[in-house]
Amino acid sequence: MHTETRQNSASQRHPLSPGQMLTLALTEGSTLTCLGAPIQLSATPLAALDACSGYSMCLRNGQSWRAPGRLWVQLVCVGERSSVQVQPGMPAASKNRLGLEGLRRWIARYRPGGRESAAGIKRGQRAA
Repeated sequence: MHTETRQNSASQRHPLSPGQMLTLALTEGSTLTCLGAPIQLSATPLAALDACSGYSMCLRNGQSWRAPGRLWVQLVCVGERSSVQVQPGMPAASKNRLGLEGLRRWIARYRPGGRESAAGIKRGQRAA
């Protein structure tokens, strides 16, 4: 069956008819929210190396579920018409960060007093 998808910023909403099945590939951190009648959720890992195993659960109206890893998810509408909202996971944090060493350099360069004020303090001595 075909599923209509509406775009709202980065999230997607998928309407489901009774008994209709929807299959999605999710990234780590993606969030599913049930909007209506209960939805049966079944998840299996995308790769054998992922540390999560398959499982099944029922989402009720207003309940959310977050993907613990990269997963295939099958959603089945249990009762009346329902819909599910999918919010994609954020990109890996390491891609958006300076890194600890880069952060230290940035703080030393731009913080008032910077490295010079910290260099005058010896181990065990308190700052004034």
